[in-house]
Order: sequence, then C-alpha cells, then structure tokens
Amino acid sequence: MKLKYDLYISYLKIALSAIGIYAIPVAVFTLTSCGGGSGKSYDEAKDTPAGTYREYLSELRTQDRLSFEGLTARLGQWQTVRDSVSAHIRRDTLWRSHTDMRKECLLLHDSIRMEFSRLALSRPRTYKEVLALKEHFSPYAEDGELHRSAQEIQPFFASLDSRMAYRGGKEQLLSAYRTLLSETQRKGIHGHSDLTRFIGKEDALFRAFLARLNDYDDMDLSDITRDTEKCCAEVFRAAERQEITYKEAMLYMAMRTNRRVIQNVQACLDGIHRGEVTTPRQAHAFIWMILQPYASLDGFCLALLSPREKEVLDRMATETPGAFSTLRKILSSENDRLEELPGMLIEIHIATL
Repeated sequence: MKLKYDLYISYLKIALSAIGIYAIPVAVFTLTSCGGGSGKSYDEAKDTPAGTYREYLSELRTQDRLSFEGLTARLGQWQTVRDSVSAHIRRDTLWRSHTDMRKECLLLHDSIRMEFSRLALSRPRTYKEVLALKEHFSPYAEDGELHRSAQEIQPFFASLDSRMAYRGGKEQLLSAYRTLLSETQRKGIHGHSDLTRFIGKEDALFRAFLARLNDYDDMDLSDITRDTEKCCAEVFRAAERQEITYKEAMLYMAMRTNRRVIQNVQACLDGIHRGEVTTPRQAHAFIWMILQPYASLDGFCLALLSPREKEVLDRMATETPGAFSTLRKILSSENDRLEELPGMLIEIHIATL
C-alpha cells in the first residue's frame, strides 16, 4: 500500500510539473508499444500468455474517446485478462525457460497500460470520476466485515463535529498543538481511551488551525508535521504491544486521515471563495491541498468513508474546477492546463492498478 502511494505521489508531481504547478527536474522514460517481436504469427501465439495479451491489445487500440463507464468496463476486462495470463503462467512448469515470451508479455503489458493512458486522456474527465474509479477498483470495495467495522467507529468521528474547536490566539494555538504532540510522545498510547483522546484533542486543534490557515502562511511548521507523524507511530506501537488491536489502529488512523483531508479541502475552498488567496505561492499550495483526496486517499481509506463523507467529497469535486479557475487568474502561467488534471489523475491511478 505504501509503495503504491509513493508511486502515485511521484506521478502526480510529474503531472503537476507538466502543467506548471509544481516544478521538479524529472526525466521520464517509457517503452514504445510492442508489436509481434517474437516472430510468431498471431494464430500460432494466440493461445499463449503473450497471444492473449496481444489479442486484447489489438482490440483495445480500436477504442477511442471512451466514456467513463466504458473506460471502467475496459479496465475491469483488463484485470480479468491479466488474471488469466497470470494463471496460465503459474500452470506452465516450463515458463521460467521461456525468457523471450516473458519479455514479450512484459512489453505487451506496458503497451496495454499505455493504451489505457491514451484512453484516459482522450476526452475531458471530472474529479468525481477520479474518486469513482479509485473506489470501484479498491480491493476493499466488497469487504463487508470492513464496512461493518467502520460503521461501528463512525459515530465517534461524527461526534467530533459537536465538540468546540480550540479557542486561542495564533501563538497560543501553536503552543497548544506542540504541547499535545509532545505529551503524546512522552506518555505514549496505551489503550483505546488514549487513542480516542488524542484524536479528539488533535481534531479540535486542527480545526482551529484550518480556520486561520493564512495566518501561518510564512511560518515553518515542519516540527508539527514531524511530531504528528511520531504520534501516529505511537498508535501502531500500541498495537505491537497488544494494547490495542492492529485492526483498531488501522481503522481509526485511516478514518482520521479521511476526516482531515476533507476538512483541509473545505478550508481551501472556503478561503478561495472569500478571496483570501492572493499570491502565486498561495495558489500553488492550495491546488496541492485540494488535490489530496485524489492523491492520498487509497482504496482502504475510500472503503471507510461514511455516506455523508462521500456526499461531501462529491460536492467538493464538483466545486473544484471553479476554484481552480479562480486560482488560474492568480498564477498567470501560460502553461496552464488545470482542466486536464482529472484525466492525468485517472491516468496515474491506472498506472498503480
């Protein structure tokens, strides 16, 4: 899961760089599409793993401007084909000696992925479609036990909305935030009550922080980020000590992530609506934060969303193009392709399937 997330973030940074949002030096090397490099005729090879891939690739190349539903269906077919090829390979005791065919399958696999990249970008896409695609292909989408466990925990997170956010000035808030993180590291997490107490107190501080986001625009808060990560690590140390279960740790921390991402995006959208973003630096930062649901929420997190959270994310996805149109006026970049980002995000996710 961590490897896929890192890959996703790397691809996203490349995509943002391409449209002038996030500049990083990067070289991208890709393999060109593979034809029948083995020298065998199609009829001879179609019952082999490579032949199966070649047949699917040939048919896929006839497609263009697929609707979202069509793209999703084709991706589902590809997973079936891929599973069939994998099963064939596992049954073939001589597979390891078929080096040329193995190389051909790898090249064909890359070619199929490149075709899906083409199809993802062949027509305008939406942010709602990005979320729908990630949720559809989540390996946890049909996990009934996971959904029931999430439903049992959701009332706790819903109750946080009725708790008052931290009240205090700019410096007081940062001091209180740092104190909570320091004490949590010192005392550790030693049970369910410690876990929920930390999440509740942190949530009150985080909401207060988001309410005055621009006050901290020029401040170095890397210590808070670093110490927050250490506190999260304490949760999993508690699981290692069997003071809470690993399942409990995973569920609570993933649902905490969902809540924070949604809160963060809402704060950004509200700030844009109020005209609080005035510099290119702020605009770049807000674009990056608004993209977090599509970058940081993996299949596990998406499977844990409550119906209300899904509604909120869908609404935010609908509002995002308008928010980016406002930020576009601040960026004044000639290489502005923000409208292409949903397609790029879908392309990136396909690369992780």
